[in-house]
Amino acid sequence: MSILSDFSRTVFHPKNADYTGGLNSLHKKLVAELGDQYRVLDHFEFNTELMDLYRALTDVSVNLFTTDIIQNHPHIRPELEAVFENIFAANDLGLSKKDPAAYVFVAQKLNIHPSNIIYVDDQHANNEAAHAAGMNIVHFDKDTPAVIEKIKHLLLK
Repeated sequence: MSILSDFSRTVFHPKNADYTGGLNSLHKKLVAELGDQYRVLDHFEFNTELMDLYRALTDVSVNLFTTDIIQNHPHIRPELEAVFENIFAANDLGLSKKDPAAYVFVAQKLNIHPSNIIYVDDQHANNEAAHAAGMNIVHFDKDTPAVIEKIKHLLLK
């Protein structure tokens, strides 16, 4: 089994729990407004519970599939590279995470059959596309301990 995880609102969250917009759009807005004064980790935080699980899975390939650019920030990227074997950005690859072909493409890049991949995302449309591509799905619903249990259960299969 392998894990393919989403980034925004799964592994990485805005510190303002009331913020409901996109993380990349907020990131871009803060970069434009604050310039050199922008400190990404003043506004966002890692999901340490989920990151700790991913870090502990030394016998499982753990990979990231995100949409845009926030993961490339110099205060974020090193943290991700320490945990994830591969970091795929849909926009960089000309893919849509709402399209099953995107998940087939990533599975091929990983050289892993989709049925051997656990995909974790908070977006229903992305989960449906990954499921249509043959992946096992864990919907991230903000209950990190429950999500971790679901991942562990699927890893035991």
